[in-house]
Amino acid sequence: MSLRALHGKSGRRTPMFLIRVAFWLGLVVVLLPTDERQQARVYNTAVATVERVTTFCDRNAQACTAGADFWATFVRKAEFGARMAVDLISSGGRKEPEVVPTPVRVESETPRGRPQPRTSPAPRGTLSPADLTPAWRGQVQRTGT
Repeated sequence: MSLRALHGKSGRRTPMFLIRVAFWLGLVVVLLPTDERQQARVYNTAVATVERVTTFCDRNAQACTAGADFWATFVRKAEFGARMAVDLISSGGRKEPEVVPTPVRVESETPRGRPQPRTSPAPRGTLSPADLTPAWRGQVQRTGT
């Protein structure tokens, strides 16, 4: 469920969330068996499933190692994608010039000892004035007066 489904505009849980939780819990209860033998069988199956899941890495060390490597790669890619999205949003979609670290020079300072403010790069439009003029303009309609 999304946070929107959990919280209303004021940050409180909405009644619809409670209705959904009640529905799904009710569905689970309805699907549980009523016979004691079937209940014991379902319980034993659930316990065995939890045990198998929790001991998976003990039984399949190679698969766990491959999964951990995959997860590490996935996290690195996700972090890169998030950084790229934040950079694109913060720059307004404009490409920033490559910043090459240069040593700080004393000559660039103003007489008061403060560094000069950076000037923003000139706009990098790729359209020429001929590209900006429309190629076709419809005919002027003449009235019969």
